[in-house]
Amino acid sequence: MKWHIQILSPNTHNTRSTSVLVFFPTTRYLFNCGEGTQRLSFENNVRVSKVSAVFLSRVDWESMGGLPGMLLTLADSGMKGIAVNGGRNLTHALAAARHFILRSDMGLSVNEMLDTDASADFRDSNVHIVPVHAYPSSSAAADEEQACNSCESDSHNIRRQLVTRAFGHPKQPDISGPKSRLVAKKNKQQQQQQQMKKKGYYGNDDKCSGSAVEEHLQNLQKAEEEALEKKRAHSPEASGRNGMGKLGMLLPQTTPSLASLSFILEGPVVAGKFDLNAAVALGLPPGPLYSRLKSGESVVGPNGNTIHPSQCVGPPTPGSIVIIIDCPSVDYIESLIANPKFTPFLEEGAENKSRQSQLAIIVHGLGPGVSQDKRYQDWARRFPAHVHHVVSSPELVPDTNPFQRHLRVQAAIAAVDNNTFVLPQSSSASDLPLSSFMTGKNVHVAEHNAIYEIVPKFRIDLSTIPQLLSPEAMYKTAKASLRSSIQGRTRGLITDTAASQDDDASSDTRTVSDTDLVLCPIGTGSSVPSLYRNVSANIISIKGYGGIVLDCGESTVSLLKRFLGYPHRNIYNKKVDLDYVGFVVSLKMLYISHMHADHHLGAVLLLREWSQLTKSLPSPLPRLTIVAPWRFWAWIQDISGVQDIGLDRLDFVGCQELRILDTPQADPETLKATNVLKAKLGLTEISTCFVVHCPWAYGLSITHKNGWRVVYSGDTRPCTNLVTLGRAGNKPPTVLLHEATHSDDLIKDAIAKRHTTVSEAVAMALGMRAENLLLTHFSQRCLNIPNWKTKNVLDVKLPRYGHIANYTLRRFDKDGYRSTTASEAADDIKEDTLEQDQEDQDVDAFDISEDVGADMTAANDGPMLTDDINAAKEELLKEMDDLGSDNGSEDTDSSDRSSQNSTDNAIQGRISANLNVAVAFDMSAFGASDFVRYRRNVKLLRRAAWEEIQLFIAEEQKAPMDEKIVEQKTDRKNGSHKKPLLSKKYSSIRKGKRN
Repeated sequence: MKWHIQILSPNTHNTRSTSVLVFFPTTRYLFNCGEGTQRLSFENNVRVSKVSAVFLSRVDWESMGGLPGMLLTLADSGMKGIAVNGGRNLTHALAAARHFILRSDMGLSVNEMLDTDASADFRDSNVHIVPVHAYPSSSAAADEEQACNSCESDSHNIRRQLVTRAFGHPKQPDISGPKSRLVAKKNKQQQQQQQMKKKGYYGNDDKCSGSAVEEHLQNLQKAEEEALEKKRAHSPEASGRNGMGKLGMLLPQTTPSLASLSFILEGPVVAGKFDLNAAVALGLPPGPLYSRLKSGESVVGPNGNTIHPSQCVGPPTPGSIVIIIDCPSVDYIESLIANPKFTPFLEEGAENKSRQSQLAIIVHGLGPGVSQDKRYQDWARRFPAHVHHVVSSPELVPDTNPFQRHLRVQAAIAAVDNNTFVLPQSSSASDLPLSSFMTGKNVHVAEHNAIYEIVPKFRIDLSTIPQLLSPEAMYKTAKASLRSSIQGRTRGLITDTAASQDDDASSDTRTVSDTDLVLCPIGTGSSVPSLYRNVSANIISIKGYGGIVLDCGESTVSLLKRFLGYPHRNIYNKKVDLDYVGFVVSLKMLYISHMHADHHLGAVLLLREWSQLTKSLPSPLPRLTIVAPWRFWAWIQDISGVQDIGLDRLDFVGCQELRILDTPQADPETLKATNVLKAKLGLTEISTCFVVHCPWAYGLSITHKNGWRVVYSGDTRPCTNLVTLGRAGNKPPTVLLHEATHSDDLIKDAIAKRHTTVSEAVAMALGMRAENLLLTHFSQRCLNIPNWKTKNVLDVKLPRYGHIANYTLRRFDKDGYRSTTASEAADDIKEDTLEQDQEDQDVDAFDISEDVGADMTAANDGPMLTDDINAAKEELLKEMDDLGSDNGSEDTDSSDRSSQNSTDNAIQGRISANLNVAVAFDMSAFGASDFVRYRRNVKLLRRAAWEEIQLFIAEEQKAPMDEKIVEQKTDRKNGSHKKPLLSKKYSSIRKGKRN
């Protein structure tokens, strides 16, 4: 049976664990799943859909930060029966995920491989895996672990029950293959779509299930709040940081495990070689009897004699062995090298010869300093000379950027504007040579995607290693291509801040300088990480005050290191004058908009980094304020038992306690934390509102005393609450950071999944009278810069607000912006509402008994006011009614179309005169002046990005590229035109000449 191992992710300055994938014909075994593992598998076309077991070296976020997202993806692909194996607290960590994961048909099984459990090994038909425990020598960690191990305790039973509730009862692994699971998934989706059609989900029926679901969810919120308030009334002490524990929402307490697990993996026994000559000599004719002998059966020959396998089949060969070592720091070395489980591979003797001959390769996953410690080096040299060593250590592995698709697109748009679009930092050279660890032909540096074939014969396959180009090389090529592409046509093109300062000043009426506000989208995708966009994360750097993080999806820490620079500052970042360490130390506020995994899975590692980097600062130690739904705070408290994240220095403010409308009286602790936060960041206002997406999803508004204001939508449908939030206060938003998940042609998907289209986001910005709109959170189907359409912008209607874009344009024409107070905001435009009374009647007749649906995996968490519920009903009912009637229809008469185009152009000009619209890419930085420059460069940005994406598509399809001109075939009226997308430059790149 053939099998091999593959390095998914080595240990570098950017990542903290080594991920290894073991391949067998019918299944895979994944060792460690840090943040970004799933995206790396997409990048390198590594199929993880057959993973049946996961093994974690440590139960901490460095080793398991990518596991929740990976499990969600595998569950949604139909994979069942996955076994997750690790040390103590593994069940606790997975039980904590109940706050945002509900995949009750997955059948996950959890195996805590405890040092005191002799039966902790993992066995199946392919492998036998033995864990090897190591502990820091500076503590009595081993004794503490044994004291904490009580698998049959009531607390552990509670955790196991919660894991079962979230992931289902354990099942046998599904090894039917991805094709079979894909067929099953497709059939399930078709059944769901048919059911949706029966319920009028996409139809013209006012009582569509989309609104029914929303109503049902928000009624759950209301019921939960009533229950919460009732409990609080009986337990006044339940408010504050530990309140949820008193309400029964927290897991039983635990303490972080310091154990580090290495693994000894033994493959299947290789059957002996069949001796054909011996079989013929025994009188056996060729046929099925040969197969039976190979499988170990005795057979009866033609002469009636019994023939045993030993007579014509050679002896079996013991399975090959792979050792995967985890030594996170020099403190673990003594415990690791003294473990007796390694003795058979090190000591001479006849009894050890067989084990030593079986050992093929050792993967050394080493933390900082371990590779240079003489104790570890001497120990590694004691293994047999034939053994191969793959070293994964931050000093020895270059910190290259494995996400080449994103880097190529980033370089292309940075060639247009390198001030806004930042090249990510990377390094092609290691800190130390490999020889500083060990010398010899069998010593190798761990590389992305490297394959080591174990059986039938050991072989190293480096053909799968991607060519990791540097940002400098990519940028140089993209810049040369840009000059050639524009061929002197530079009118309206601005690529440098210094060159365009005067021009921007003459055309921009904004009053906020770039030094006052820098808003940086770090991840701009949705749902799952993709080739071109990571999931949601944004930062605000306020010079002289500190930093803010707005949502924190998986791999946020890794992207921040490349964006800001680590271990030294990123010279390509011209907007933020801090490196990664400086920004994290300055961090004052972490905001989480809602409990979907793509918005918060990176928060644990960020809090861990903040805790470690600030704990040695002079007293008093800094504190960090978390503004989030209560569910997030419950999860953070649960996960703090797994890893130290500085919980005692975290302050929490619930989003529901900052609502701008009908906010209940906050408790004194919350008021104090809010006031302290405002003072630290120089804020004059921080407010939230409910938005229409999932239970306890919020929008945010913050105002700074320097005069700027940012409104962040989170995930939402266009909703009245957010417009009201944006229009409250003494000035309009300087920047509205709004999701634009879907293009306009996917309006039905946007409604069904409670997201916003591009044109709807533009309408929301106009409704708030925002100065600038920054679009983010794009579907993975959105590969380039999307267009917005004037007609679709004008069609957006909200209850109590009417056609928000039309009204705003009229007010701009009449007297410009007029500030409103919170109480005046909703009343200001009631004159445009025509159908409110009828909608109220429709809502009153609503049936809310329908099922909630699988998308709502975030559990109930907070209050929802009656007015908010009614507004959400009205919004969803109205948009479905508009969609079913005339939305998207076009006139057939050409003269009418020409007249309409002329009108649209005039209106679009009025919109552009009052609103700058920009599309965010990962690792971009926007100051106030960058929106004007972006608007002038948008056509060139779109073309540059699309050329690179088309190149990748052609490469993946192995299309012939030599001297080929690929033309874009999209419609001219959609904002694009036919241009050559792939030129001679790209032919040379495909041939390997790009450097």
